[in-house]
Amino acid sequence: MAKIYAELARIQQGLKAPKNLYNKFGNYYYRNAEGILEAVKPMLNGLAIIISDEPVLIGERFYIKATVTLTDGSECVSTVAYAREDETKKGMDGCQITGACSSYARKYALNALLMIDDNKDSDDDQLSPKNPENSRETKPSPRQSAPASVSTQGSVPAPQAAAPEPPKQETPNDYIKRWIKTIGEQHPGFNFLATRKALIEGGVVKEIPSATMNMDQAKELINAIVDNLKKAG
Repeated sequence: MAKIYAELARIQQGLKAPKNLYNKFGNYYYRNAEGILEAVKPMLNGLAIIISDEPVLIGERFYIKATVTLTDGSECVSTVAYAREDETKKGMDGCQITGACSSYARKYALNALLMIDDNKDSDDDQLSPKNPENSRETKPSPRQSAPASVSTQGSVPAPQAAAPEPPKQETPNDYIKRWIKTIGEQHPGFNFLATRKALIEGGVVKEIPSATMNMDQAKELINAIVDNLKKAG
């Protein structure tokens, strides 16, 4: 196995896969699986990269498991990544949902194998309600969230300076709905009810019905959800 690991180290050290795609909705640059493969192909020197997908049932939800393998024909090294299929997504049929989920999982399996750092993609602070770019209605590139994790460190401060200011007549419930739409467009796998339930059970937020929340409580909930997505990314 020493040879294949030496080849992998060579590729990891020399690979340059810039974020050459731009998302106007979130105001960030990003790379996709196709861009990573385009950058790595000239470095293979007789090696091959094999990518495969398979659906797996974890609990009551289906995930797409992507496996990326680097091989020289006799030795190989592999990494895997998972992305959850959403039950429904507005504007996408079942095949498109699976395809977006597959692309997301493949990208992060490639990231793991090739040591690519994606910690500044859209699941980072570009998604924050404090980012004024997130008020735009530009259609984002499909993305899929990784399995959610819940922080037990407490919620982050409410977004008092969210810009631009929402309409005067916006209620806390309207605010929550607006951000559910925004986060859902950035993360097609996002499930508001399941995430909120997990945050409540983890003691991150209090169980307050959305219809009776004040604006500070609504902002606290949204910030806790965003913080959770950042940790899950």
